Amino acid sequence: MARILPGVEIRVVKEIVPQQLRPAGVVGLLGTAEKGIPFEAVPVTSYREYMEKFGSNTDYTLTKDARLAFLNGVSQVFAVRVEGEPGKPAEIGLKDANGNPSVLLKARSPGPVGNNIEVVVMRGSQENLIRLELSDGKISEAFDDLTMEAANERNLVSFLNSKSKLVLAEDVSKKKFPANTPAPLEAKLAGGTPETISKSSVEKALQAFELEPDIDIVLAADISDPAVHALVDAHCKNMSKDAMNRIGVGTVAPGESVKDIVKRTEALASDRFVLVAPYGVAGAVAGLLSSLSYYESPTFKTLTGIDSVEKRYSPSELTELVKAGVLAVEMRRGRGIIVEKGISTSQEQISVTRVADRAVRGVKNVAENFIGTLNSPGGRTALKEKITEFLLSMEKEGSLVPSVDGKKPPFIVDVYSSEMDFAQGIVRVDVAVRPVRAIDYVYATITVEV
Repeated sequence: MARILPGVEIRVVKEIVPQQLRPAGVVGLLGTAEKGIPFEAVPVTSYREYMEKFGSNTDYTLTKDARLAFLNGVSQVFAVRVEGEPGKPAEIGLKDANGNPSVLLKARSPGPVGNNIEVVVMRGSQENLIRLELSDGKISEAFDDLTMEAANERNLVSFLNSKSKLVLAEDVSKKKFPANTPAPLEAKLAGGTPETISKSSVEKALQAFELEPDIDIVLAADISDPAVHALVDAHCKNMSKDAMNRIGVGTVAPGESVKDIVKRTEALASDRFVLVAPYGVAGAVAGLLSSLSYYESPTFKTLTGIDSVEKRYSPSELTELVKAGVLAVEMRRGRGIIVEKGISTSQEQISVTRVADRAVRGVKNVAENFIGTLNSPGGRTALKEKITEFLLSMEKEGSLVPSVDGKKPPFIVDVYSSEMDFAQGIVRVDVAVRPVRAIDYVYATITVEV
């Protein structure tokens, strides 16, 4: 409506300000735990909080790698407890004085946790009576004057089955009382094996991660199966199609040879997957990646919370692993336990992939705010300016750099729409970025003046 009388009309135009990007370095962990809701992604921000929700027993794979991740500075973990086939309980057979089977003791909890239970069998206060002591390092039990006499109220088998929190007992004796009384012994239960996690269980756990857009590092805790690694890689690639960029981390098997490790990378060469060697340090590597800025390389960075590595590689073995795209961890005097070179199985630097991922997320975050406002040249110019502003912030952080000779800029942005695009409601954005790379080699020239 036109104004008749003189005056001032004010219109307030709200500037489009993109939302803040999601934090980088959130780790998704899947594995076995002693408690917790299965197949649900639970956020935790400290190891104490993790223990309250999943337990503290590091014989379970999820707990072991979560501990290492938090020791190496992870800010947030989405943990998924995976239920698999129950593991085998640890056991030990007690024998009588003649070496014949007497009693079979089995851990109440299946899995390797039972391998920590110590058993001491001693003579009791009277003949044919025994004292039995049990301990797993946390719980200690002692039972006096037990007997193998079936009708006795202190019958060893029935008494342990009703009173012990650590073991169950089974009478396997072939002799009659008192010949079947267990002989003195001091040993540990053995043979406990962990839960076996099927591919279908891993797929179900990865589906839980699909609902958490903040995750950008995914680790299948303590799983060395190449088929599972392929599933994690596929998950990361699929999520990255919608700018929820992710990198998977996996471990080699215990005692795996360099030759077999190299074979793995031939079948799984990907910018989206990191294979860590030796066994047992993948959780620490995931935590380290989380604690670093997205543009920082893990190369030569120190891992904490680890006092040794399962295997130390020779220089020639390290060279072979790095050439194959394996993130190798080694011990160096004066530096501790370090990452030799931060690369994925495609031999691309992890930091380069993370910088590119940051640019993708940022451009998508900016562009989404302009949908419905790009019908005019002014709107498209504003979009280009906002994308340029975001990439300039990345340049100031040091994640985008010009070429060494200065001829190529850190980034190039173009926003345009052809006649056909415009008719279909399409605006195109072309972006080229130059991520900073880690300087892996220093060449020194020494001039000796005589």
